[in-house]
Amino acid sequence: MDMKKKIIVTILVCGTLCMGLGSADAQNRGDRWEFSLGGLYQFSEDLETNLGSTLETDGELGLIVDFGYNIDDHLAVNFGFTYTGVGYDANVVTEEDGVIGISGSFDQMVFSANAIYHFGDGWVTPYIGAGIGYTWIDTNIPNGPSQGVCWWDPWWGWVCYETYPTKTVDAFSYQAILGVRYEFNPMNFMKFSYTSQWMDFSGPSNTPRYDVIGIEFGWMF
Repeated sequence: MDMKKKIIVTILVCGTLCMGLGSADAQNRGDRWEFSLGGLYQFSEDLETNLGSTLETDGELGLIVDFGYNIDDHLAVNFGFTYTGVGYDANVVTEEDGVIGISGSFDQMVFSANAIYHFGDGWVTPYIGAGIGYTWIDTNIPNGPSQGVCWWDPWWGWVCYETYPTKTVDAFSYQAILGVRYEFNPMNFMKFSYTSQWMDFSGPSNTPRYDVIGIEFGWMF
């Protein structure tokens, strides 16, 4: 099991333990902050650029971190961060060599701000949300000469190695959210969500859409 999966499993186990911390006594959400951690699954997607190049991404697991404020029992705002390492297969169209097949993985980070509306004020409530965000992707494809990096280690002394700058891209993004929230007790809750996110990259022939399901465990304070 790789490190990313281990972290997600740890979060889910910790969240499950929250279920035993108390009974679901009703308490107002209004005027309370909250923090949550969770895991996500991003579905695969096929993209095509205006020049004919194609990109097929794999379905992948990722991490969620959310911090928010409940204005009242129904309306909330939250600020989210997600990380996903995404595998892909691409066919790149070039003038010199025609179509070149490439496989690899890229690191995707999404920062978002969302408005959330809960339809109820009880222990279980469905909710909807929408927001805007910023998506940053490191393609892990070298785009320059190697650079030497050195740093001082108190045990080993100077440690030096070579690193390569990589191609990065970013985009404005926006999303729509549909979910269900369950509160175990006045402090602990769980959220299950389905998010559709659109990324406004300049290359693809249409705006890419990624669908994501997530489960989070959180704390109110």
